[in-house]
Amino acid sequence: MINANEYGFLPSASAKENSAALQRAVNMGGVINVDMPGVYNLCEQITIGDDTTINFAQGVLLCRNKSESGKNGNAFINKGAFTGQRNKNITINGLHIDCNGVESDDFGVNSRIVGLRAQIGFIYVENLKIIDFECTGLGVKDYAIQISAFKNIYLENLCIIGNKDGVHLGWGDGFVIKDSKFCTFDDPIALNAFDYSTSNTHVGWIENGVIENCCDLDADSTVGYFCRILGGAWCKWYKGMRVQHSDTVAANGHTYRVVMNPQDGKLYTSNTAPCHSSGVAEYDGISWVAVRDSEELDCGCRNIIIKDCRLQKRRSIGVSISLNYDTYARSHYPGCVPVPHSNITLQNVTVENRVDTLLHSNYPTENVTLKNIDFGASRLRFEATDKTDEIMYPVVEIKCENVKLYDNTVCNNPRHPIVITKI
Repeated sequence: MINANEYGFLPSASAKENSAALQRAVNMGGVINVDMPGVYNLCEQITIGDDTTINFAQGVLLCRNKSESGKNGNAFINKGAFTGQRNKNITINGLHIDCNGVESDDFGVNSRIVGLRAQIGFIYVENLKIIDFECTGLGVKDYAIQISAFKNIYLENLCIIGNKDGVHLGWGDGFVIKDSKFCTFDDPIALNAFDYSTSNTHVGWIENGVIENCCDLDADSTVGYFCRILGGAWCKWYKGMRVQHSDTVAANGHTYRVVMNPQDGKLYTSNTAPCHSSGVAEYDGISWVAVRDSEELDCGCRNIIIKDCRLQKRRSIGVSISLNYDTYARSHYPGCVPVPHSNITLQNVTVENRVDTLLHSNYPTENVTLKNIDFGASRLRFEATDKTDEIMYPVVEIKCENVKLYDNTVCNNPRHPIVITKI
């Protein structure tokens, strides 16, 4: 057991001194305690390895400062994020952090990890716990917590306040987010199996998760949804294919994504298949980032439970199963067949403000369960995208138990038909 204060991590120390001292302590692994209350300035990224627990005592606040190197990283990240080697058994207890206007720098082509944009970032991690976490001053670009390529993560008693996503998950299996409060301008919780290439480090299925006893706190203005669920489908690379920013292909044993300027809306002709194993490389003037060392063709979310949650914020949509189709990303590459999201459960979800639509989907979805929900003036909407008529939507079986639906509650599109049964 190590006391980081004894390594020189002190409220009286400079941001540079504190960064070096905390990193020295964390490098030892095992249990690292920060016992002395106070405000600790921190300017450099802290990297965490296997079998490491960091305990911050009550009254400890970390305040981010700009990096003296001129390039800001994440506040905390695991070492395997840079090597692709999975880190195991990491716990962070009691971390309270003030972002203080500091965000990670370029997350595009020139960044070390394309798509990573977070205060707390974990990639390739197993058995991760973040408990009693508070983040204030979240900016307009960085998520508070971003995790991808994970297995078994547990997030409890989070309080996240600011502008961007609270918890942003990518590809992974097994998660719990519970007993948490969010007051974010953007999505409090994002289950983004697919997203912009500059917003996700990976694409892949998000499976077997529980969101429990979480509250979407009221605020004057907002965008996004309490929970966003994203999926995607693409194809194997072929010569002459037309691609845009965030388009995805499988080629040469890997999965790649395009990283270009989304704002120009350009389509590019690809005549050379990407073949590099990591990072970013350019072919035919197109920048491709390698995101998986396997050839994937689809992603989405399945076996997800959202229960005992309270929606206190005025929103147009509470839970959105969304399809992207713009210059930033196409969830569906022309000619591909999306695999439906499946086994999505909403249970004991309480609407405490005006939420026009509690559950909305315009992405293929099947097997939805609703339990103990009073929709009130809110709606249940399943639609088909108007961006393309290629997507075939399955019949959605919605199983209801103790659910109160009213006149005009259910909005059904003939292309995305639903069948409601009572259980």
